[in-house]
Amino acid sequence: MKKTKIVSTLGPASTDVDTIVKLIESGANVFRFNFSHGDHEEHFDRLNKVHEAEKRTGKTVGLMLDTKGAEIRTTIQKDGKIEFHTNDEFRISMDESIEGTKEKIAVTYPGLLADVHVGGHILFDDGILDSVIKEIDEANKELVVVAQNNATLGSRKTVTAPGVSINLPGITEKDSSDIRFGLSEMHINFIAASFVRKPEDVLDIRKLLEDEHKEDVQIFPKIESQEGIDNFEEIMKVSDGLMIARGDMAVEIPAENVPIVQKHLIHRCNEMGKPVITATQMLDSMIENPRPTRAEASDVEYAVLSGTDATMLSGESANGDYPAEAVATMAKLDVKAENHYDEYGDARPAFNNGDVTEAFGKQVAEMVKDLDIKTIVTTTSTGYSARMISKYHPNADILALTFDDRVRRGLMVNWGVQPIVVDKPENSDGMFDFAAKKAVETGLAKEGDLILVVAGLPVGEKGTTNVMSVKLIGSELAQGQGVGDKTVIGKAFLASNAADANSKAVDGGVLVAKNTNKDFLPAIKKASAIIVEDGGMTSHAAVLGISLGIPVIVSAKGATENISDGQTITVDARRGIVYAGAANSL
Repeated sequence: MKKTKIVSTLGPASTDVDTIVKLIESGANVFRFNFSHGDHEEHFDRLNKVHEAEKRTGKTVGLMLDTKGAEIRTTIQKDGKIEFHTNDEFRISMDESIEGTKEKIAVTYPGLLADVHVGGHILFDDGILDSVIKEIDEANKELVVVAQNNATLGSRKTVTAPGVSINLPGITEKDSSDIRFGLSEMHINFIAASFVRKPEDVLDIRKLLEDEHKEDVQIFPKIESQEGIDNFEEIMKVSDGLMIARGDMAVEIPAENVPIVQKHLIHRCNEMGKPVITATQMLDSMIENPRPTRAEASDVEYAVLSGTDATMLSGESANGDYPAEAVATMAKLDVKAENHYDEYGDARPAFNNGDVTEAFGKQVAEMVKDLDIKTIVTTTSTGYSARMISKYHPNADILALTFDDRVRRGLMVNWGVQPIVVDKPENSDGMFDFAAKKAVETGLAKEGDLILVVAGLPVGEKGTTNVMSVKLIGSELAQGQGVGDKTVIGKAFLASNAADANSKAVDGGVLVAKNTNKDFLPAIKKASAIIVEDGGMTSHAAVLGISLGIPVIVSAKGATENISDGQTITVDARRGIVYAGAANSL
């Protein structure tokens, strides 16, 4: 099963229920609602269609609100567009009422005048037009700049000042209104906070969540500027995860630095145990084409091998001609990289020795590798234990059994975690059997598989991860006292007496009888294991098994009734258990 999560942006190309169903079936785990576009009514309508798609598919997704953020834009241009040429000199006014001309344009942030310096750059429309500040005209509150290239500038285009600390608010009035709507009406699970530059920007949102009693909503700051990169460590101390928004970042910092910064941010998030989403232009050509470029394929797989928890689609699924194909393509690329993670992926970080749950997470990853375990089952009240297991990217599916739908949705962004909601057990009795049952029901385990169960006792209490057990999925046919420590898989041959045993015996078969004596010797010499209902450690079967070096289970009551002639069984002498089928026993 795909372990890297996919965040898919909804938009005009993905508004109808049928398309959203296709996105979910193709591999989308989280839907992003971009509040830079559309109004509350439009987003709420899409949300209702997401819930209808969930009903149709039987799958649950996470819900992410992406804020517009505090940004600077140009005002309206008088003639719609302005043609600039290299070395053209023009002025930038701080007066928002001015309509732009070739001689003077205006911006929406009056404080820009005080934040910048002569010789600094002002970029417009995501870097399409570059200009250098020649003069700061304090009297008229204008900047005199010189165009560095030929470009066309339209209305309401972005304005950035690379390398400059801009004193914009952490969240705007629009952001606050959007977030409150998202909390009360949409019941969002994640907030992607745009243009975060310092920890205070995140804390402003955190305070809003506290005021609304929605502390479980996770905040993912979008690092998009040099200032945000410089303050990354402090920002992450107050954040739940990270979105690497490479588009705006590439405007603020040199393009050749972006892959290195991306690698560093992913690595640090891995060390912190906080999920990271790699975003922007990952499959950009698929907005218009049904297949990605080779460079885009490499970009997605590089992010996965670097340790990203999720990869994101923006215009590809929101506005493109091939939204479902883009999700399906990203899923294929994610899985291909996952299959080579142990070979080429980045090494997992050291763990925090002071955290018991995280110590369990690290041990789980090691046991999965050593024992070839394919599924981990963990019970979690808050999602924390599942996140700490996910941190180490074990090569196994992580089935998280939680008791709250919001916890389930909140785990949709974490690598490898497949969360489901279950009823909270009244007590701990039968917990491991319950975990095994759920692993089979979800299709993550089958008879004969080993699973690793991680839980806290008492079940349902926060912060009590303290139990780890390996369990075999399979039907127990008989149980007795094992002789030796070997495990053997073979076809059973049942014998009511020695003559019967000797006539049925085949090389590698498993002899099943009430008891044995010296007359059974020809059959026993061909057998790979012996199961008898009678006797103890000094019985004929036990002594002969030790002598021949083959596993024996004695006192296996009901063995001759529960085991059929010719049935493939697994004899686990160390545990004294006989399983149906070829079980991957330890």
